[in-house]
Amino acid sequence: MADRNLVGCCGIYCGACFAYRGTISQKATELREVLNEEKFGRRIATAFDWIGDYSEFSKVLSHLKSLKCQGCGAGGGNPWCNIRKCCQKKGFASCAECSEFPCEKLDWITKRYSKWNLKNLERIRVVGIEGWLEEQEEKVRQGFISSEVIKGIKPPGKSDSK
Repeated sequence: MADRNLVGCCGIYCGACFAYRGTISQKATELREVLNEEKFGRRIATAFDWIGDYSEFSKVLSHLKSLKCQGCGAGGGNPWCNIRKCCQKKGFASCAECSEFPCEKLDWITKRYSKWNLKNLERIRVVGIEGWLEEQEEKVRQGFISSEVIKGIKPPGKSDSK
């Protein structure tokens, strides 16, 4: 049986995310362990100018270690998300269950992820949550990761010019 906590209220599949899968967190933990074993820390790191500020690097590594999420349905993700708040208030697992779908609350994420989330929400309406989750799990088994959807997004204020 599929884990319903992996249904993002907005139509994103949480099971394809690095924070749920723990890939970055795991590698950051492993790197921290190797650095400690090698006693790399501030003393050795400062011998290499190209490393930069090791304390800043260490902070970033700590943040990367903490990139863990159990899925939107389990309280993961952004706790201030208006889409999630709306679904919780209405008792829905996703916007696909709402008679007002699609509404303006989805505008920002639809712009950010093109039509991926709307396509997913429409698919949930057709095959149901369980069917959609099974489809998404199969995509992940075949190598799909959510980064494939968001990799083309430019951060705010960035242009195409180099």
